[in-house]
Amino acid sequence: MDMFSEKISPGKNLLVGFQHVLAMCPGTIAVPLIMGGAMGLDARTTAFLVSANLFTSGIAILIQVFGLSKYIGSRYPIILGSSFAPLAPMIMIGNTYGLPTLFGAIMVSGVLIFLLSFFLDKILMLFPPVVVGTFVTLIGVSLAPTAIQDLAGGVGSSTYGSVQNLLLGFGVLIFIILVEKFGKGIWRAMSLLLGIIGGTVVGAFLGMVDITPIQEASAFRLVTPFYFGTPQFEAGSILIMTIFCIINMIQCIGVFSVLDEIAGTHTDNATKIKGIKAQAVSQVITGAFNSVPSTMFNENVSLIDLTKIKSRSVIATAGVMMLLLGIFPKVSAVITVVPKAVLGGATLALFGVITSSGISILSKLNFFENNNFTIVGTSIAIGVGATFASDIFAGLPSTLSMICSNGLFMVSASAILLNLLLNGSKGLKR
Repeated sequence: MDMFSEKISPGKNLLVGFQHVLAMCPGTIAVPLIMGGAMGLDARTTAFLVSANLFTSGIAILIQVFGLSKYIGSRYPIILGSSFAPLAPMIMIGNTYGLPTLFGAIMVSGVLIFLLSFFLDKILMLFPPVVVGTFVTLIGVSLAPTAIQDLAGGVGSSTYGSVQNLLLGFGVLIFIILVEKFGKGIWRAMSLLLGIIGGTVVGAFLGMVDITPIQEASAFRLVTPFYFGTPQFEAGSILIMTIFCIINMIQCIGVFSVLDEIAGTHTDNATKIKGIKAQAVSQVITGAFNSVPSTMFNENVSLIDLTKIKSRSVIATAGVMMLLLGIFPKVSAVITVVPKAVLGGATLALFGVITSSGISILSKLNFFENNNFTIVGTSIAIGVGATFASDIFAGLPSTLSMICSNGLFMVSASAILLNLLLNGSKGLKR
């Protein structure tokens, strides 16, 4: 029996699985909402995209956890949800060519990523600990501002930065930390869920909970393939989508490293390749079901560290819940009424674990050898700069500007190139 086959009670399985759903839902819901607003879609169409995203996230999770064959699926406790990496090009493609072309590009790029996975063994040589640790550290750093902004009430909110939001958000964060420190058994495993429920109850008493989305949501909605018509294929759209999905693939390699750091495992290349293949297959399916590319969520791996429960059955339960949320919008709307400040406090705890995991990977390096000081310091500086000052690339051609404005692409590219430049072949992972 492997370490991910831990047997836990049905009740605990449901509770911890629901925590994983709560951790992933904000990001998974946000992507179609942003797309809908940027593309001028009506409320009904945007709501369908949200349902499709939830539904296909469930499919992607189950494929990853159980596998489709012995060659597809890592069978690791990994959550997948909507990826932010290709958001800008998806909006551009949708506005220029329409949704059928967007979903066609997503499907074809999934096929291309699957084919690329056969060469992943060679590609992984470019990702020794100095590169992966630098990349994972920046993931945590780049996510932290989003959590802090949510904790303050969410950018654009009329109460942004109010004392009420700050007290509630930091109160949730402190509560989760205290339960993690002093809680025992099931209580410790439910620290995130307890924090979110408690924070929402307090928020309700303070008048911060609006149940209108629950009242307006449909009771049932079937997610059907090719809802927007037959997929269309445009070469330029496929190319740019594939480039951003490669960035997505690099992020997934980082997730395996975070899980290794937290669970004490050592994931071999064969398992990583199976995981990437599963993600590629899922992407083809998500495109067919009118959804966006999925990615492995670092925050849910961080939740494994908080709960100390590594069972794949919990993740499978979360996957089934996502499927149900996709076809029962009224139920999924319950999650959307959680105050932003509460979600910000909860996710800040998770993003801190991601940053710590990256630092932990880097701590095993000898910074006095192999130019590690230069590689790590310069790469993080470039990645942070690209993340928070992305407008410096506005003068470049649009496609190149979108790529260079992605901090995760810049940190990985600079770390790989500096490692090869300064260390040559001895810098490759064997």
